Amino acid sequence: MYSSDQRYDVICDPLDLWMVWDNQTEEPASFGGQILHGLTEGHAVEVAKIMNELYGSDKRDVPTAFRSVGG
Repeated sequence: MYSSDQRYDVICDPLDLWMVWDNQTEEPASFGGQILHGLTEGHAVEVAKIMNELYGSDKRDVPTAFRSVGG
């Protein structure tokens, strides 16, 4: 993981594929119903950055559709 102080982070799996992780729900993040995994490192970092800018500051107002599965 890159930074634990942000809501969204990136994690590399054993197959060297990257995912965006939601530190609030402690599950892989999703967007539009799609779990954000199987990404390149650069893509995962950019998506996590955008998600943190949009949804990381006020975690209570995140729409259900943008929360990770089960959240």
